[in-house]
Amino acid sequence: MQFLILMMIMLLVLGMPVAYSMGLTSLLYVMLFTEMSPMLVAQRICVGTDNLVLLALPFFLLAGEIMNAAGITKRLMRLTLALIGPPRGGLSYVVVAVNVLLAMVSGAAIASAAAVGSTMVPMMTKKGYPREYAAALNAAAATIGPIIPPSVGFIIYASVSGASVGKLFLAGTVPGIVLGVGTLLVCLWSAHRHSFPKGESHSRREMRESFLGALPALLMPVIILGGIFGGLVTPTEAGALAVGYGLLAAFVFYRSLKLSDLPAILLITARRTATIMLIIACASCYGFLITREVNAVNLIGSLQAATQSRTLLLLLLLGFILILGMFMEGGSIMIILTPLLLPVLQAYKIDVVQFGVVFQLAIMIGLLTPPVGMLLFVMSGITRVPVPAIVRQSRPFLVMLIVVLLLVTFIPEISLWLVNISGGNLK
Repeated sequence: MQFLILMMIMLLVLGMPVAYSMGLTSLLYVMLFTEMSPMLVAQRICVGTDNLVLLALPFFLLAGEIMNAAGITKRLMRLTLALIGPPRGGLSYVVVAVNVLLAMVSGAAIASAAAVGSTMVPMMTKKGYPREYAAALNAAAATIGPIIPPSVGFIIYASVSGASVGKLFLAGTVPGIVLGVGTLLVCLWSAHRHSFPKGESHSRREMRESFLGALPALLMPVIILGGIFGGLVTPTEAGALAVGYGLLAAFVFYRSLKLSDLPAILLITARRTATIMLIIACASCYGFLITREVNAVNLIGSLQAATQSRTLLLLLLLGFILILGMFMEGGSIMIILTPLLLPVLQAYKIDVVQFGVVFQLAIMIGLLTPPVGMLLFVMSGITRVPVPAIVRQSRPFLVMLIVVLLLVTFIPEISLWLVNISGGNLK
């Protein structure tokens, strides 16, 4: 197992993409240290993507791309600007509110950061906000996206763990709201500490027009999540429904897309889907070999010998995931670790759905921590603010994220309350 870990780290340090690093490491390990056929690698890569749950992935990605291309971000910004109005630091609250609304459409952190940050950072800078703070806020607010359903991360976790996607979506709802409120509180503290400028008040006419303009976009999560939580459709069917509604909104309600725009949207979605699926495929093979080397019974025995405390075990797991998140892509961590951790979760009576939410929150923190925090680099590329400056401004948001992570970890009711009252009818 040492070869699997060290070889992959070496390839990552040399700059090889994470999917290729895991795939090449798996192939070399099979050829050099086992008597298995190299065809096993190809087989496991195919098996890793042969999961019906993953069919929802391209649908939700495509729906998000359609709605973004239709101008959803600008309409949601106009609505939140009109509603939030004159409080001090008002533009920072707008960033959080828009990310919460976008989360209910796309569920992807990087896409939300790029869509909102490219518009809001120049606007905030023009109004007198420090550019470093604006970049850090947009990066931190983007972590809300994969927690509030529909979430790409939950789809990946469900494909590996066997948990219900519907239950994971429902379990992420309250923690996502808590995360949004926590981000708003940090914004409130920062606004009064640094005397950020006040927002502008808007007329009732502007509020009404902005609401009507954003209404088709606001109806999208109601239709999708209402169908899932009502037990009417599966997450995959909901993804297809989201694409259909997105096309209806873009071509009929907004009339902001042309048929000639669709090839570019489909190409972007295909590239994003291919990137994620390639990581899933190679991580599946790599995780299979890691799991093969680690005996679950021995692993549980070692952990129970070290501690019988469920609390201490969760803290150790969180620390391990947070450290990995500093160096690896989140989906890869989830695919590699989940098969190893499932027997441990069962032995310590930790709910697999609750842990999925905890896992996703921990991975979101990894997106804000160097040296491989993707949100830091995305915002740095958009704003031209150096990564170290964004990291310094992100510290209050990181503290808040860790507090929310601990609350969701040790108060299961935060994530499981809606699941329990739903009656378990989710698909």
